Order: sequence, then C-alpha cells, then structure tokens
Amino acid sequence: MHSKLVFAAVALLTTSAFAEEDLKPSQEEAKESFEQTIAPALKAANDKCGTKLTVKSDFQNFKPEEWGSSSNGSYCEAALNGIEALCERPAYKKAVAKKVTGVSCLFAGVKPAEKDDGTNSATQRNISLEKGTLTYRMNKDHTNISDNTKAVLEKALN
Repeated sequence: MHSKLVFAAVALLTTSAFAEEDLKPSQEEAKESFEQTIAPALKAANDKCGTKLTVKSDFQNFKPEEWGSSSNGSYCEAALNGIEALCERPAYKKAVAKKVTGVSCLFAGVKPAEKDDGTNSATQRNISLEKGTLTYRMNKDHTNISDNTKAVLEKALN
C-alpha cells in the first residue's frame, strides 16, 4: 500500500512534455524506474529548500542502447542532491527558494565533452539555470553530478 502511495505522489510530482501513448515500452519502463529513483531525493530537496520543485523529463528521447544497465534516474537524483546540499547554507536556501522553480533532467541535447576538458567540465556544461528551471542534460559519462550541480547553481545565483 505504501509503495503505491509513494508512486502516486511521484506521478503527480513529475510531468512530461508529451503524451504517454507516444512512449515505446522501453521508454515507459525507464520513466517508471526514473520516477521511483528520484522520489526520495526530490522530497528531500523540497523539504530542505522549502520549495515545491517538480521534475520534467523527455522520455521520448530515452535510448536504452545509450544507457545500458545504468540507472538514468540516479543521474537526476544526483542533481537533486546537489540542490539539497546547497540549501544547507541559509543564504543559498533563500536564493534557491526564490529563484529555482523547477528541474528538468533531459536525455536530448547533451553537449559533448571537449578535448581539453577537465574532470568536471563536460558535466558542468550540461547543467544550467534559466528562467527558474535547473536543467541537467544527462549522460552516463558525467561525473560528480551532485557537486557539479551545486557549483553551477551557486555560480548562477551570484
């Protein structure tokens, strides 16, 4: 019973920019797994930051061959953990509550790594804050997602 309630709540918290019937079975499975994975991190970020963030994604762009056995939800979960971590600092908690209204964890539009990238450059290039939405364009090769989200958001809020 409890897991059904959690799933129902998560279904309300996450939305998609497309109709459900447009998804292939592998995309439907990815969406369900994604929502279950991010639910605790989304709740924790909202509780810590005093926000009502929702997460959007583009599951029609999910390609199972690109993700293999990687949990796509864990990448978005790490970004949410970065938001939560930033809210441990009172001044940033206030700024996040005021300036971050939503989160998008997307499969499309990933900016590729560049030849001279350092460890975190490719990941940070795929995280942005625009018009209140923190957008993370997910790639299974990204590293230190939580810390990189926190760093990009900290810079964007200053």
